[in-house]
Amino acid sequence: MHARWGILGLLLLMASTASGTDIYKCTGQNGAVSYADTPCPSQQATLLHKETAIEAAQAKQGHIANTLYAMVDSGHLDEARSFAAANGVSDLFQQRVQTNIRQEQEQRQQEVINDAQTRRANEAANQARHQQAMQEYQAKLVQADAEQEKFRKEHWSELKQQNPDKVLWGMAASFNQARGQWCTVGQDGSTVCH
Repeated sequence: MHARWGILGLLLLMASTASGTDIYKCTGQNGAVSYADTPCPSQQATLLHKETAIEAAQAKQGHIANTLYAMVDSGHLDEARSFAAANGVSDLFQQRVQTNIRQEQEQRQQEVINDAQTRRANEAANQARHQQAMQEYQAKLVQADAEQEKFRKEHWSELKQQNPDKVLWGMAASFNQARGQWCTVGQDGSTVCH
């Protein structure tokens, strides 16, 4: 069981050599084994891997790049430019600045696209609500027109007695919104449209 954990620790530590480190195997007085990147105090230590000049250079370049990226990304461009010049990575500085500018432009373009989509969706929703309201209004007009015609037919004899001149000469035509036509009242009280 301890051997498994020891091997896992060794693998993790060896994976870190990409950033350039020494690897020591430490053996305690009780025989327990551990791994570290520095010599183990008061334990027997065996150097398993010595950082090479290439690893050290890669680690340094990695630290420089990470520091530069953090400075550029946080908006400290003047300091980042000076830091890049001092460490000979001005090209890396320019690349990161251009990458950030490109990302900001893409983000703005995406925001414009999102805003346009939201606006179109809102317009479509408003149009649908307006159309629904118009349909409901038209349905109410049709219902009121039908009720009015039904009432007129049911009470036509009384209406004729109250307004004999209108019935004799015909009622004036008016625009019927429910039917969308000019209509008048027929001899039996029904609605007649032209």
